Amino acid sequence: MKSSVTSKIKRKLAAGSLLLILCFSSIGFPYQMPSAYAEPAYAKWGVIAVKKAETKYGAPVKDYAHIGRTVISESIAEEKFRLLIKKDNKELTVEVTVRFNPKTDELSNVDFTAVR
Repeated sequence: MKSSVTSKIKRKLAAGSLLLILCFSSIGFPYQMPSAYAEPAYAKWGVIAVKKAETKYGAPVKDYAHIGRTVISESIAEEKFRLLIKKDNKELTVEVTVRFNPKTDELSNVDFTAVR
């Protein structure tokens, strides 16, 4: 009977010790988000497109979609977005082209085209 109780105590201590080791060993290794959830390369330009559109049209952007990137030259690239803006109970779809230098990440200009 005594050895049975001692055996149970040893198992609980071993399990507890293992749990503590696992908990403390993970402290030194911070969790990193898997690359599948990393921010896409166009996200920075999408934020700029949305902010510029909200300023230009004086209304919030309700939704947006990334259309794609076009590389024009070594120093010029474009990201295109389609934005849905709702103002005065009317919806307006706008295509925004953000032109920038892909080497320096310097913004060149932002163009807007209303889509019908």
